[in-house]
Amino acid sequence: MKQISPEEKKLLQEYFTCGTMKSDELESIVKEMKKEKVLKKHPYKITPPIKDGGRWMTYILDTEVNKRVKITSYTEDGIYQKLYKIYFPVKKETLEILYPLWIEKRKGMNLSSRTIQRNRNHWEKYYEDTKIVRKSIDRITVEDIEDFFHSCISDYDMTKKDLDNMKLIFKDLMKYAKKKGLILSNPYDDIEIKLNGCKPPNNPKDESRVYLPEEKEKLFLQLNKRLMQMPFETDAYVVFLLFKLGLRIGEAVALKWVDIDWEAREIHIHRMESRVEDENGKLKVAICEYTKKKSPAGDRYLPLSDYEINLFQAVKRINEEAGYSDGDFIFCDKEGRTKIREVDNCIRAQCRRAGIEVKSAHDIRRTVASEMRRKKVEIEDIQWYLGHNDEATTRTYILNNQGKQKTSEQIVNALSEMNGSDVLMGTQNSGNEKSPEA
Repeated sequence: MKQISPEEKKLLQEYFTCGTMKSDELESIVKEMKKEKVLKKHPYKITPPIKDGGRWMTYILDTEVNKRVKITSYTEDGIYQKLYKIYFPVKKETLEILYPLWIEKRKGMNLSSRTIQRNRNHWEKYYEDTKIVRKSIDRITVEDIEDFFHSCISDYDMTKKDLDNMKLIFKDLMKYAKKKGLILSNPYDDIEIKLNGCKPPNNPKDESRVYLPEEKEKLFLQLNKRLMQMPFETDAYVVFLLFKLGLRIGEAVALKWVDIDWEAREIHIHRMESRVEDENGKLKVAICEYTKKKSPAGDRYLPLSDYEINLFQAVKRINEEAGYSDGDFIFCDKEGRTKIREVDNCIRAQCRRAGIEVKSAHDIRRTVASEMRRKKVEIEDIQWYLGHNDEATTRTYILNNQGKQKTSEQIVNALSEMNGSDVLMGTQNSGNEKSPEA
């Protein structure tokens, strides 16, 4: 086959793209190209059959034993096809091979280390050592993917949320494979997953996700007792601040004195404690100059009331008297900057001592959001205050923080003027009036 010029190559590409090339024409071109590539590499003579019904024959060198091995075929196309597979073996691309490359790609997308670790956990739990991740990507079918997900739903007793979270890996890997040219079309786009096998989500009651008024009162009382017993411990002040500013716990422990504008009476929230990978790929605690998901919505200035101003001044006095210092961080102890783990342990321990259900720092955020909404603060203002990207997320934080009994009383009182009959309330007229006949 003669060498074609760039212009001829361009015309051939246009010819193919237009869809006017017949399949047998394309097949013939491909065969000739393969034959030419084989002849450039193959050092031995290829001999045709001596008689009808005979075989084409040649040799290849078996490098392991350093001997020639005979290769035969009944057709010319057949022998060149065998030689082509020997000299140009097709590399089997699988999801298992692609996965580490995908992880490295995601690391460069400014995703948090926690997100990357969650991807790894899902891979190890659901994908590792399964048949589908070892199957050649170009041979994965719609049915393969559907069967895989349906078996996961059954084997792991998944909720729809569990399924959606683990599906991300498969979906992204197949998109990545298409971008790399490993597949021409993506079978994932055509899958239909039956969700009737998913178990219902375990939706906790509102009361277990917020601090009810009586719980908050008991916790505050216990925290104040703690301050009386240990006046130089500032963990309790972090908890009090969470109930006022609704911060993520990682944002609170990353606050610095420079973040406070005393004159403007506001504080700048723009960093957090997180877990990041070190040079060995292991997660370590570190302060990051961004908030959750590196969202611009997390970078915000919150107003400070006299309560928060006094709280910060009290912490400053404790630090000075106790000699606490770690750079410019506000909350410290003798070991240095206060960590998320220490505040979380404080909250849980004081809940137990207060005799209330143990709840988390994130439940404090929900309590703050719920209380703001109860006091008629607009949703978009709560969204800004909490540093959420979207209103939908904020709405999931607004729960009933008054408790079932108080809510029931409010409903009854709100509908008290909707009573339609005095008879039902025992206020009918007495006397000789006859009751109406049925």
